[in-house]
Amino acid sequence: MRFLRDAHGGDLCARYDFSINVSPLGMSGKVRRAIVGALKRAGRYPDPYCRELRGTLSEKEGVPSDRILVGNGAAELIYAYAAYHAGDKAYILSPTFTEYASAFSAYKGRIEYVYGIENAKKIQFQESDTVFVCIPNNPDGAILAKEELFGLIDRCAAAGATVFADACFYDFVSEPPFSLRELLAFENVFVLQAFTKSYAQAGVRLGYLMGDPQKLLAISELVQPWSVSALAQAAGIAAARDGEYLVALRKLIRKEREYLSDGLKRCGYAPLPSQANFILFEGEEDLAVRLRAKGIAIRVCDDFVGLTAEKGRKFYRVAVRTGRENRILLKALNEVMK
Repeated sequence: MRFLRDAHGGDLCARYDFSINVSPLGMSGKVRRAIVGALKRAGRYPDPYCRELRGTLSEKEGVPSDRILVGNGAAELIYAYAAYHAGDKAYILSPTFTEYASAFSAYKGRIEYVYGIENAKKIQFQESDTVFVCIPNNPDGAILAKEELFGLIDRCAAAGATVFADACFYDFVSEPPFSLRELLAFENVFVLQAFTKSYAQAGVRLGYLMGDPQKLLAISELVQPWSVSALAQAAGIAAARDGEYLVALRKLIRKEREYLSDGLKRCGYAPLPSQANFILFEGEEDLAVRLRAKGIAIRVCDDFVGLTAEKGRKFYRVAVRTGRENRILLKALNEVMK
């Protein structure tokens, strides 16, 4: 029942929801048709091994299918990984996505927040440790430089520790400083991807974890059987083959992110540079309440550990939406703060 008090974004009652970071293009027609076509198989159990989907993802990511574990959304895989490391320690580069800490806490793990890559260099890692890194990071959209991330991976490898790279927003980066395939060349790295954000499939629930095949096999034993429905598997296969969708998405995000960031500056705010499909900025304490009265939801970032605003102010995160929606948000910002 914790989701009754959960701070994650998503407001079903808002007319314009900028609190969740899904693709503004919506679900592609190819994916919709694949889901409808899979309905005739919904009366039977889905393939518990997701063989066709894993084969398709193998082609998309350039890794063998035995290095891919599919789950019912990214969250299921984060919790399964935490269960595999029950009682171990997690270092979390913060502020960042809160579910890493929640998952490790659920399985009696120890948590230490690390603020900045420079502080990570001072840590003496142990063999059972995991370091969580979000690329690009949520909630600010920053991405570590290649030398910084790879240096961290090398230090962890020397100690036998693992780096868990959450790449769920990676598809929004126009010019990434490194490829996921480069990350997976390291034996001590796991990479998490999902269809939730970049393919607008939040309600479908589909994610996948890539890494060492033997460890993935052990992690898979902690996941419920048949957790990935036939509809989700069909959606994933169609999405993974739809390269044109991602090209159009990146083009839109790059254009509208710049427009929205400039608009926030004109409203008197100082948005942080972002390479993702969302922007973080500091604003008035009652800003979210004022916008909600106009039917607009934005993400209040009070729950991000290590993200502290000035007195009387809060940090907010807004998704990059279509040009029309972004204009509506900026117009509302100007109106509510007059």
